[in-house]
Amino acid sequence: MRRTRGSVAIGLAVVASLAALTACSPGGSAPSSGASSDVTLTVSRWSGPQADAQQKLLDEYSKQTGVTVKMDAIDYGQLKQKQTLNMSTKTGQYDLVYVPEAWFGEYSQAGYLTPLDDMVKDTSLTGADWNQSDFEKSGLDVYTTAAGSLQALPYFAQTPLLVYDKDKLKAAGFDEPKTWDDVLKVAAYFKDQGSGIALPFKQGSAITNVMAALLAGNNTDFFDASGKLDLTSPAVVQTVQFMQALSKDSLAGSNGWHWDEVNKALQFGQAPIGISSSGLFTALEDPNQSNVSGKLGYAPLPYAQAPAGLLQTWAWAVPADSKNQQEAFKLAAWLDGKQALTEMSQADPSFISFRTSLAADPALAKNAPWLAAANEAFKNGVTLPLQPAAPELLDALATGLSGVVTNGDDPATMLQSVQNTEASKF
Repeated sequence: MRRTRGSVAIGLAVVASLAALTACSPGGSAPSSGASSDVTLTVSRWSGPQADAQQKLLDEYSKQTGVTVKMDAIDYGQLKQKQTLNMSTKTGQYDLVYVPEAWFGEYSQAGYLTPLDDMVKDTSLTGADWNQSDFEKSGLDVYTTAAGSLQALPYFAQTPLLVYDKDKLKAAGFDEPKTWDDVLKVAAYFKDQGSGIALPFKQGSAITNVMAALLAGNNTDFFDASGKLDLTSPAVVQTVQFMQALSKDSLAGSNGWHWDEVNKALQFGQAPIGISSSGLFTALEDPNQSNVSGKLGYAPLPYAQAPAGLLQTWAWAVPADSKNQQEAFKLAAWLDGKQALTEMSQADPSFISFRTSLAADPALAKNAPWLAAANEAFKNGVTLPLQPAAPELLDALATGLSGVVTNGDDPATMLQSVQNTEASKF
């Protein structure tokens, strides 16, 4: 699931914080041209704390423009089905849909989405302070078709990052670990001291997420340049060999952990270093929840060639059957404006946008010290495979990787086996 994780308590804090923010300042200057009190927009997105917080911004937008905005927030598990049903039958019910990268290709190929290329050039629609060059190119690329058409505005992302206790590493004589060799040395040292690195290597999505980011950091991919599955290339084998080597110096039991368990081990000081997801980091820096707040450093995952990250993203798209396409785009651009994004990030520091200027904002970085690392990772960000057969491939890899890190199975043999069973599907 692509949602940013968070507790109900965090969600209520987000709502309260946003309410205070919007009470004292506008959510950003909405485009004035064409705003009409007889326009009603319906927004489709998943329900939960982020949706509750976002409702405050939508209410503020309505006050500024006179446009009525309704939110149809439903459970994530039903969201795609409902969006697809409405767009495929052209009901015109939705004017703005919240879309993850995993669904974007299907929606675009089916003709469900409106091209935004001309709209993003029109300041009467974007607002005067719109600056598309402020968005990370990797985010824009995710929602741009092969033909070069931008069909959604990237909104927020999360990515796996390396987290470490700065004091403990400094006392042991280590600088910030960056490369594979750096991290292997740090992990081995702390393993000898009785702990090790906490890893989300439980069979499932987390271990393949880590693999995807590590592949990008080794300048390789699941596929070759022609798009054929290529799991037996030397660079892919080398990457899985690194994962196996790292797992040997893991914190006891963490080869069977997911993101949550790793985050808790970091949060309570049980692990001096680990790999976790940025969507969970608010708890790490909350002094009421964490034993190590203010003591942690953040970096892209270790790399062999260059820093890289995994883009787990959501974006705003205008359905092709919307009767209010320009008004819907105005709302999307407003939500993606610096002021509205700042308010979301202030309310929930785990909310990371694609605007590079916000990554350097000292006020935001004070509460979200992982921003610089996340944006460095996003510059070389990749997505998981998005082809129709990708879920089967990722399940097979998750099973194989689990055997590699828990049973010591040979990486090359495992990858060859998955290659043999999955290659014909791509």
